[in-house]
Amino acid sequence: MLQPAVREGISGAQALVQMLLHYEVDVVFGVPGDTSLAFYEALYDENDRIRHVMARDERSATFMADAYARLSHRPGICECPSGAGALYSVPGVAEANASSIPVILFTSGVSLAGEGKGTITEMEHHKLFEPVTKFSSFLKTTEKIPETLRRAFRIATTGRPGAVHLAFPTETMTGTVPLERISLHAEPECRGYPAYRTRGSAATIAALAAHLAGAQRPVIVAGGGVNHSGANDGVCRLAERLEAPVVTTISGQGTMPDDHRLAMGVVGDNGFHPHAHRAVEEADVLLYVGCKMGSVSTIKWTLPSPRPGRRILQIDLDPTVLANNFENTLSVAGDARLVLDDLLEQLPPRAAPLSTWVRSLNEDRDRFWRESQAALHADAVPLKAQRVVHELNRRLPSPSIVIADAGTPTPHITRYLRLGGDGSRVLIPRSFGGLGYAIPAVVGAWFARPDARPVALFGDGSLGMSAGELETLARLDVPAVLIHFNNGCFGWIKTLQSLHSRGKYMSVDFTPGDMSRVAAAYGIRSWRVEGPEQLGEALDQAFAHRGPAFLDVVTEPLVSDLPPVYSWLKAAGRDPLRHHCAAGAIEKEGAGR
Repeated sequence: MLQPAVREGISGAQALVQMLLHYEVDVVFGVPGDTSLAFYEALYDENDRIRHVMARDERSATFMADAYARLSHRPGICECPSGAGALYSVPGVAEANASSIPVILFTSGVSLAGEGKGTITEMEHHKLFEPVTKFSSFLKTTEKIPETLRRAFRIATTGRPGAVHLAFPTETMTGTVPLERISLHAEPECRGYPAYRTRGSAATIAALAAHLAGAQRPVIVAGGGVNHSGANDGVCRLAERLEAPVVTTISGQGTMPDDHRLAMGVVGDNGFHPHAHRAVEEADVLLYVGCKMGSVSTIKWTLPSPRPGRRILQIDLDPTVLANNFENTLSVAGDARLVLDDLLEQLPPRAAPLSTWVRSLNEDRDRFWRESQAALHADAVPLKAQRVVHELNRRLPSPSIVIADAGTPTPHITRYLRLGGDGSRVLIPRSFGGLGYAIPAVVGAWFARPDARPVALFGDGSLGMSAGELETLARLDVPAVLIHFNNGCFGWIKTLQSLHSRGKYMSVDFTPGDMSRVAAAYGIRSWRVEGPEQLGEALDQAFAHRGPAFLDVVTEPLVSDLPPVYSWLKAAGRDPLRHHCAAGAIEKEGAGR
């Protein structure tokens, strides 16, 4: 009697890798561990189709995945082993989730047979990540892998995108399941994000169009959701149709070319433009697009100030943030790109006439840049951060990806960096402000956008937390230009101690060192920069170099020359809007255009 044929089975690790292939994942960032051997073996067998990028720290791997997702508009995939590996991964996953970035983390755990027995590195990973993800799951059977992967990609990419975590114990990865009991298919819609985009109702779009068509001084506030949605062109077309100035949050930088006549720059507390504040304050209709109206962009909800008759309109794909911080006149739940496309169909096709108000804002903007030239060209030693950004502007290739850590570089990048609308982007972690982001993020940026030169700006504190990834850049030959602001302190905190603790500085100063030697030890071409002439020469050589380049730039501490942070300038008794020289413009213009 013939025996029935034995049907082929597949291991859990193999099923996981096959699912990644069906979702067209081409790179996974991670750190190996003793609990992830099965996964690495399965990856090895497909290494011509999925590249594994080894980081030197699990937090760095999650930052790489975050930057990759922001720029590729596809989920960023990362993995790490049990115990401390999972713990080190939390900051990057939390940042991605709070920033609406789809990062999917896999953690491998100890054997189920060892549960509750004091097994080394045993931890309930899924509980660890529940508070900082959209979805965290513990897979106890191999058979659940395909359906749970589909759920993970669906949750990460739909609605408000965010982070997802899956924990795999040893038996789930090494166990086998017959192929006929599972389906290794992907949902094509969830290979990128936002998936399953939604749009507002026809009646809501018509009401939105009516509010904007009747506005005398409309202003568009573009948040990070514009970049996530790919709604940049829609914002630009709407602004030109309405002749409406556009201001951005920090995450919304790059919404439109900075030299556009309607681009007024960054609004809010950190790195603000005075003319952008004036535009928001004087607007009769404010349209927020992909912006949560958080504490920074509104200076703790004081901008705009309360004014009778001002209408606030908000577009966001997450209904839970609509009218969360202000009393909206109209809220539209939907994807920014689709809503703007529908809105443009409702508005008259011809552009509004140029208003005297917009001309006045442009005069203020021109005046601001004229008055900024002295700081941008300052030859002071130590170098001013403004001078560093100015020299960078002169050399930025097109396109480029500029990544800055929270802290020293941020207010100067947001105020002085100039982007040309060529696909260039600025990435700054804005949800939790963790240091150590920029150096690993350039790795993810390079894999997502090999067409754009990555540039990282960071201070001493950030370098101390991510210096090990210099080896990663050297090993992968990532052509990043790394600019280290060397001022020997936790500059942001030291400035706060100066303003609010009467200069009682505590645990904020470092022993200064030549950090170019650290980078050189990893084989990275490096320069020590102590003056303006050296800065220009080093930047020229760095951008001419095809591999990674590191500039250790000795810069003035923030505490010595207050940066453009609105609340800090107010606390110091200075007028944050000193460049604002067109008071009474509305009264002169009257109510008309």
